[in-house]
Amino acid sequence: PSLYEGFSLPAIEAMSCAIPLVATTGGAIPEVVGRDGETAFAVPPGDSEALAARIAFVLDNPDAAAKVGRAGRQRVIDHWSWRHTAEKTVDEYRARLAQD
Repeated sequence: PSLYEGFSLPAIEAMSCAIPLVATTGGAIPEVVGRDGETAFAVPPGDSEALAARIAFVLDNPDAAAKVGRAGRQRVIDHWSWRHTAEKTVDEYRARLAQD
């Protein structure tokens, strides 16, 4: 895992497939993926023991992992889908044009 990520498109891609994401809390990842234990599993950057424990939890708890995976997919649909992004872009253009 990375110690720092900007937007983290790979996280969005995994979540869009309902994969239970295990990611670090570095960079913008928490803002992108949402709350720990709800839409993804978060670990501190550089903490290999926490990373191993979270991966083991995902493997040992398939129902909990699937629930987080589904919630992660819904977060992507709600916040990062093409439709949502296009709507936010249009809103931003309209707001900027209204200022002039």
